[in-house]
Amino acid sequence: MQTMNKAAGLSIKFGYWPQYKTVSAGDVFVGPLSDYQQTVDATEKSDGIDGQWIYAPLQQTRHFPSGRIIERPFTSRIFGLPKTHFISHGRSNSPDHLEFLIWCLSLFSGIRLTSTEAGFVDATPIKSGKLNDFVVLGRFENCVELAESFWINNLNFPQRADLVAGAIHTLFLSQGPQLLQYERFIYCYTALDTCFALAADLYPSKKRITHSARMEWMCNLFGMPVPDWAAPASKGSSSIAVLRNATMHEARYMGQPLGFALHGVGTNQNLPLEMKGLICRLLVALLGASKAKYVTTLVNTRQRIGLQIS
Repeated sequence: MQTMNKAAGLSIKFGYWPQYKTVSAGDVFVGPLSDYQQTVDATEKSDGIDGQWIYAPLQQTRHFPSGRIIERPFTSRIFGLPKTHFISHGRSNSPDHLEFLIWCLSLFSGIRLTSTEAGFVDATPIKSGKLNDFVVLGRFENCVELAESFWINNLNFPQRADLVAGAIHTLFLSQGPQLLQYERFIYCYTALDTCFALAADLYPSKKRITHSARMEWMCNLFGMPVPDWAAPASKGSSSIAVLRNATMHEARYMGQPLGFALHGVGTNQNLPLEMKGLICRLLVALLGASKAKYVTTLVNTRQRIGLQIS
């Protein structure tokens, strides 16, 4: 069992990660806490688990003046889980640095990880691989080294790390089990727009890029196939931009008030699923692995695809 003094610099605890994982990549070290197995065993026995997700507990309030704890008929929404691992950096004393690496660990492991006391909203998976659409092949250390390189290369542009974290968090929020389709769409579009903000900062364009052209521009940037819904039509508007405008500016989704209609009825298309796939590919590319074969794979599949980072 490794201890938290593996590295001489800063160390922080995080979770919830139900994998007995040890990662050593340069100055970065990740290891399980001494009570890892007890923590996982106790968490997996929780009454709040359903279908590999754990849900926020019911809200509790203290009644005054009696002091009694009253359980409300609704969830608290924001909740915490016990820590299972620690991350150390031998040459950094920046909590923001380690927090960024934890966000990237979340993306590559496909599960929400956090060092905060209450870092989960509504529900979160208790199994890795639920929140991304790829499986890391080869050395997981390569993923950590990729994240570390992004941080070092962008030290003078801290907003870029913030955008990565924002996109990952919103991608994860979009997959809440109880969301309606239009809510998933809004979260996914927000994550895609965040990817665009990062791409535009990393690769400035000489001309203004409209909402209709943003997805296509990012796909072309990394040699990715452009999904049909992202390609501008003859009149200049992509179908996703049209759907976004109606949803955000007219409170109508598929021609109906929000929640009264679904996209893809009668077809095999699952728009939120494809948007999730595009977000994952863009994040991998924007972090610096644009040459990975995974980045150029099609998004219209439920199949989990191998990601090899060299």
